[in-house]
Order: sequence, then C-alpha cells, then structure tokens
Amino acid sequence: MQPAAGPRCRHCWLPSAVPVCRDCLSKPLAVRELRSGFVYDGPARAAVLTLKHGGVVQLAEELVELSGEILVAGDVGMVVPIPIPLLRRRRRGGNQAEHLARSVGARTGLPVEPGALRRRGWWGPRQAQASSRADRSRIVQGVFAADLNLVAGRGVLLVDDVSTSMATLSEAARTLLAAGATAVDAWTAARAE
Repeated sequence: MQPAAGPRCRHCWLPSAVPVCRDCLSKPLAVRELRSGFVYDGPARAAVLTLKHGGVVQLAEELVELSGEILVAGDVGMVVPIPIPLLRRRRRGGNQAEHLARSVGARTGLPVEPGALRRRGWWGPRQAQASSRADRSRIVQGVFAADLNLVAGRGVLLVDDVSTSMATLSEAARTLLAAGATAVDAWTAARAE
C-alpha cells in the first residue's frame, strides 16, 4: 500500500509544495486539517472496499496500525465516525467508519463518540453518482445532525474510510462546528488523488 506521504496540503491532504494549496486558500474547508494513511489505489483501495462491503472488520485495526502515527492536536477531545444511513448500515452489517474510529480511539487514547453525529434519513444520497465536486457538496448539504450535549466546547477528530472530494467531511465538520465544536480535524484510511 502506498502511504499518503510527502509534501501535502494540511487541509485537503492532496500533494502540494506549500502547506495550504491554492484550492484550499480560495475555497476554505470546514475541516481544519486532514490526514490519511494511504493513497486510495491498489491494495489500499481493495482493503477499504473489503472493509466497507465485505464486512471484514479486522481490516479496520490493520489499516489504522499500518498507517503510521496518528497525530492529534491538543484541543481534540473525541473521535467521531462519519455516520451512514440506517438502511446502508443494515445492508453492510455495520459502519466501516465506526470500526476505523474505534481503532483510532484505541490508538490515540481518545474516547469514541458515535452518537455525536448522525445521518438524517433512512438511505441517504449517493455521492458516488455525482458528476462533479459541486454536485457532491450539494448532495450532502444538510444530511448530518449533531448532538450539542456531546459536541459543544470540544475538539473533534472525524474518521472515515476514504476522502475523495472532501464534500462529506466538510459537511460533517460544518455541522459539528455549528453545534459548538471548537475545531474539527479529520483522519481517513485513504485519500483519493
């Protein structure tokens, strides 16, 4: 698996010669910083898809372990997985982001709060069917709700399996910030480039 290493933009984690790429300067994301373990290609892609659709939950622990050190800012107080709609969760036998979040929590010593963010609706929009980054952002707008009692006054580390357009992570971060989170960073097992 190819590590997502080298010089990268700290906001979107795409390769960049400068700490914040031109896209993130012109269109700031709600996520303060993103880190990803691997480039979403080859064996890393196969592992993520097997975790997501094959139900091999042990892969979550292996992906987190193999990804190297997970740096967490001092103001982050909890790990929150990206939720998936109920019907999709039932169909897959769980939420891959929650399995990853539990491994990240065990590795960092931070509590995992899956109830801090929930997905509205039974099935949810299909971002993969969107034809552009703008479409993906539009599709996920308003799909999350946050628990103010869990989130207010705390920094959050969002966890998901893969980041592609940053639409889902950005919308989740906006929702958490609107509920009173002090900052939102993110970690994904893989980053599409």
